Amino acid sequence: MTAGRGAAPGGLRAFRVDGQVALVTGGAQGIGLACATLLAEAGARVVLLDRDAAALEDACARLPGVSAHTLDVTDEAAVERTFAAIAGEHGGVHILINNAGLAIRKPSLELPLSDWNAVVAVNLTGAFLCARAAARHVGPDGGAIVNTASIMGLSGGGLYPNISYQATKGGLVNMTRALAVEWAPRRIRVNAVAPTWTKTGFIGQLETQPALMERIRAVTPLGRLAEPHEVAAAVLFLASPAAAMITGHILAVDGGYLAQ
Repeated sequence: MTAGRGAAPGGLRAFRVDGQVALVTGGAQGIGLACATLLAEAGARVVLLDRDAAALEDACARLPGVSAHTLDVTDEAAVERTFAAIAGEHGGVHILINNAGLAIRKPSLELPLSDWNAVVAVNLTGAFLCARAAARHVGPDGGAIVNTASIMGLSGGGLYPNISYQATKGGLVNMTRALAVEWAPRRIRVNAVAPTWTKTGFIGQLETQPALMERIRAVTPLGRLAEPHEVAAAVLFLASPAAAMITGHILAVDGGYLAQ
């Protein structure tokens, strides 16, 4: 049973993705690597995509059996070429985890256009390019795309200036919904997760600011940051046959942040 069709198997088998080809962008570390790990455990044939060749090599050493391609998601020709090569090698694409992301945290009045454009290129244009390329290689039985959005794509109330990230994640939320409607006749389900602050290298220097980290915990009802595997569990659900009747949904993994 593929990721996109109805009549999913019952019980825990519905969370399996045995034999499905799953591509994970930004897959060499953080949430992407956690998703790749869980998808592999659930039976998928995982392909890691990341622009960091050294991190990819490390990830492959930790996940025997996965394959990897160095890829800059902002390069349209490279995206099309890489996805076509993977589909040719594996017989198609069933799952795409659109996880590559970039954050440049600066006040809006101090944000150069070049920084704005860099964030838009990765978080929004890159996600579109990868979704489009994946859709070209999904078979008639359908497939699933899961985008990594953010609580900042659903709320303007950040704790620090991050305008380009917030704007692009908001765009990704609506792109998720639009593609879900457009591609439903092709049996391609498109959903997104919206994580809170998560314990990965992506939050970078934020962890060196104890007062800010305390504020983050204070505004999160569960009182802590998310772990990468907790986000990955939501991603696996949305990618699996267990979510066969779910498309166009944004699943917050946020410890209650957006419920306030």
